[in-house]
Amino acid sequence: MQLIKKLVMATGMVAGLSTMTAQAANVEISKPVARAVPAVSTNSAAFLTIDNKENKEITLVAVESDAAARVELHGHKQEGDMVRMFRVEEGIQIPARGQIKLQSGGYHVMMMGLKQPMKAGDQVDITLRFSDGDSKKVKVPVMDMSQQKKDMAHSAMKH
Repeated sequence: MQLIKKLVMATGMVAGLSTMTAQAANVEISKPVARAVPAVSTNSAAFLTIDNKENKEITLVAVESDAAARVELHGHKQEGDMVRMFRVEEGIQIPARGQIKLQSGGYHVMMMGLKQPMKAGDQVDITLRFSDGDSKKVKVPVMDMSQQKKDMAHSAMKH
C-alpha cells in the first residue's frame, strides 16, 4: 500500500512538472550568442531571438547570469549625433504570437563586471525572466564577432 501511495505522489509530481514545462514552452529562444572580448575587458553582451507562442503579450522583465556582477537589459537611443546605451527598466514587450530580436545596435543583454574572460568557444548560462512568472535558462555560446559588421563598440558606450 505504501508503494502505491508513493507511486501516486510521484505521478502527480511528474504531471505538475510537465504542466510547468508546457507553460514555459510558450516562449521559444533561438540564435543565442555572446560576444567574446579581450581578457582585459570587463563587459560583454549577449544576443538572441525570443518567439512568443502565446496568444497574449508577454514582457521580458529581467536577465540573470553568474558570469558577471551585473546583468541588465539594455537598448540604444539616438540623442542628436550620438547613440547612447540605456538600461531598460520597464522590460521588453513581446507581442502575442510575435518575436523580438535582442541584437547588436538594439535591445541586448549587457553583462558588466565579468567574473572571468569570455573567450570564443566558451559558453555562458543566462536566465530570462518573464512577466508571467516563467523563466527560461539558455546556454549561450561565446563567439568572436569581430568579423561581423562593426557597430558601436560596447566598451566605448556610456552605461
